[in-house]
Amino acid sequence: MLTGTDNSTAASNVPVSAANWDTLAGRISMLISLSKSCSEFARICGVSEAAARKWRSGESEPALKYLLAITEALEVSLIWLATGEGEMYVQKPQGDPGTGSGGANLRDKATQSASVAGSDQAHSDDTEAVWEDFALVPVYDVQASAGHGSHVDAELQTGQLAFKKSWLREKGLKIGHLAIITAKGDSMEPTICDRGVLLVDTRVDKIIDDSIYIVQADHHLIVKRLQQAFDGSVSIISDNPRYKEQTLNPDQAKTLKIAGRVCWYGHEI
Repeated sequence: MLTGTDNSTAASNVPVSAANWDTLAGRISMLISLSKSCSEFARICGVSEAAARKWRSGESEPALKYLLAITEALEVSLIWLATGEGEMYVQKPQGDPGTGSGGANLRDKATQSASVAGSDQAHSDDTEAVWEDFALVPVYDVQASAGHGSHVDAELQTGQLAFKKSWLREKGLKIGHLAIITAKGDSMEPTICDRGVLLVDTRVDKIIDDSIYIVQADHHLIVKRLQQAFDGSVSIISDNPRYKEQTLNPDQAKTLKIAGRVCWYGHEI
């Protein structure tokens, strides 16, 4: 795991570029660098310096109340901070003097360092109100093998992804029963690629339709398409034709442990 340095000189030399925006830790690291030091960032935002160091290194992530504290202190968009989407800064009403000590100075530095052409096009909606439309789903450092199985000994939460609440409701999904893990291997291609991101409904512990499931086998998780026959037998299917279909007889099928159903997946192009 990468850890940040604690001296202010090194922090101030972190370049402000789109490359810093890929992760929440990267965006926080950029904001800390623009604040000159980790201690100054913590002071402006009203948080502990120890917590700020952990956020910067990715060791932990701030709760929503701390995200709100950061956005209010530094006048950055909550959506941008949490997801990396949209404009970085929130437009202040004309004539509004701003916070003075935190966000205004930070905005000037970012504009100069990034050499962004044109003025900031900020959101007109109140960021907190907009954020109410999204739910954060935990991302775990767990791999489900699209091959021969991956270990699940360390179920460490490493981040969060934002999903529209309206979309989750439309799919019948509950935020408290969702997890995001990573696929490994090629047995489910072209449907699911190696290192694809899987949104899993953890309420599902049995086969309810012809879908893709996360199957627990010993200390491994496997992602496969499952089909159950009328006699109770189960076919374990790989979408990649290079892999043979497996069949569990009714007695074997009773021991099948399902950890969830894949309800969405995505991958890099």
